[in-house]
Amino acid sequence: MAELEGYQRVIDGCQVVADNWLPRIAIDPEWELVELGQIATVQAGNSAPQGNEYFADGQYPFIRTADVGAIHRSTVFHGTRDKVNDKAVVEKRLRLFPAGTILFPKSGASTFLNHRVVMAEPAYVASHLAGIICDATQAEPTFVYYQLCQVDARTLTADQNYPSLRASAIASISIALPPLPSSRR
Repeated sequence: MAELEGYQRVIDGCQVVADNWLPRIAIDPEWELVELGQIATVQAGNSAPQGNEYFADGQYPFIRTADVGAIHRSTVFHGTRDKVNDKAVVEKRLRLFPAGTILFPKSGASTFLNHRVVMAEPAYVASHLAGIICDATQAEPTFVYYQLCQVDARTLTADQNYPSLRASAIASISIALPPLPSSRR
């Protein structure tokens, strides 16, 4: 039994490393610095529908901060606990975010945990998350994601006791903008 517990500690340690690993991005001083809002649309998600009738036989992913928090960081995020149905989409006028959208927690306790994911499939998103949709003609979403993983959300708000960010604060984050071929490597 002690041997198995030892292996589990090694596995747990490897998971911590994997969860927190980020590639090193060598920023060329020649690259232009732009605000995120110049190369991407930053939008809040939708208010979560209330009531089982909006989730019964649901077929469309509805991403909440808990889903993002369970993963921490990922460039291929998929799988949610909740799925909404057609009634929710129509009655609540939910906005569908495309695959490739970067999710950035913007309100609630998870804001300062700095979780980030890139959606692997289209999904509806809760209002506690900002959806960042990059203009693919200007910026590679995965490259932007890795830069956003370097941003500590605490630096974006004046009140550390109130974990809340405006979409405009997220849109004002400075991003290094290399030529597209460089960012795709």
